[in-house]
Amino acid sequence: MPQSGLSGLEGQLAVSWPAVDTQTVAWATNPDQRNAAGRRPSQKDRMLTEITVEIPHHIAAAPLPLSQEAARASEEAAHSIALLDGRAVSLSGLSDLLVRSETVASSKVEHIYADVTDIARASIGADAGEQARRTVAAATAMQSLVHKGVTNDSILAAHAELMDGDLLEGDWAGRYRQQQNWIGGSDFSPAAAIHIPPPAALVQGLMDDLVAFAGRTDISAIAQSALAHAQFEAIHPFTDGNGRVGRAIIGSILRTRGITRSATVPIAAVMLADVDTYFERLTACRDGDAQGMIVYLSESATTASDAAMVSADRLAALPVEWADKVKPRKGSSAGKLLDALLQTPILDAEKAARITGAVPNRTYDALAQLVDAGVLTELTGHTRNRVWLAQDVMDELPELEDRIGRRAVPSSKWR
Repeated sequence: MPQSGLSGLEGQLAVSWPAVDTQTVAWATNPDQRNAAGRRPSQKDRMLTEITVEIPHHIAAAPLPLSQEAARASEEAAHSIALLDGRAVSLSGLSDLLVRSETVASSKVEHIYADVTDIARASIGADAGEQARRTVAAATAMQSLVHKGVTNDSILAAHAELMDGDLLEGDWAGRYRQQQNWIGGSDFSPAAAIHIPPPAALVQGLMDDLVAFAGRTDISAIAQSALAHAQFEAIHPFTDGNGRVGRAIIGSILRTRGITRSATVPIAAVMLADVDTYFERLTACRDGDAQGMIVYLSESATTASDAAMVSADRLAALPVEWADKVKPRKGSSAGKLLDALLQTPILDAEKAARITGAVPNRTYDALAQLVDAGVLTELTGHTRNRVWLAQDVMDELPELEDRIGRRAVPSSKWR
């Protein structure tokens, strides 16, 4: 994805956004603590006596004039998003596909990888691996935040949904942190950290300010979502889950401001394609480069929206392809299942029965007919708790991620 530097007026605008302050505070490493591998702190960890934290400025009332480049990029993004949203409103199943795409990519940014079929099982409560369950939890959390808007309560609720049951961080689910955290460094101290967020005592005030910023209507919604995300990541208000909740804030603001009605723009797939540039833009924004962050997110949204339109075309073609394979009778149980597959590509017996409205034997016969035609795949191989998957729909997830990745190639100046 092309990027460009800032100079002249754009450079002045970049400097006008408040960079973080730094403050040196005392630090003491507990010499007796152990990490998951049973190791104790190194000598470097034990010798650390002070750290430099980054404290973001309040931005609720900060002026935000846009550079010419940022204004152009945000307008192009709004246009591409509008086209995608229009398709999502009219095309059954596209909205759900986009939610899955965004949460799968957002989870991968945090090194949480799950197989598509495992995600399918987890999404209906069937046996699945931990990575798949965490990915499905991310989808639930994101949708919650998108529909409720950005408030302290909605952010905490989304985090609770994301982290509920987490063996390491579950006790902090739905709670702002009460201790210092950091990015990079070791398990024991921020001795070599690349970002040390503000002390815990400042988190609530900074989050109150961020919520106020997210409620503004006097600035570009694209710019607002970019800077709200960057500010959230600078605050890092949770012990874990900050990236996934922070990226969900982007979609929440776009929905609140009316930029989207149904679509979730899979921006995280662009970030995943080149995480170095993504993190560079967040770091630069903490240094005061708001315009660069706005351009980055705008171009990411355009890239993701344009790639997702191809997915929309592919989904739209599937019902005809399926009907050619199955040739269902009008009003038959098999026909009813086909009509519902874009919206409900993952089925268990209960869901299938609700769709067909038929007795169990007829529903199972219809499922078998779709399996024989190659439209459905049965995942479990069991006689009970069976799960069926419309593979054509779920295969579009990695296809879309790959398509976005091919389009999101940064220019050499950011390498």
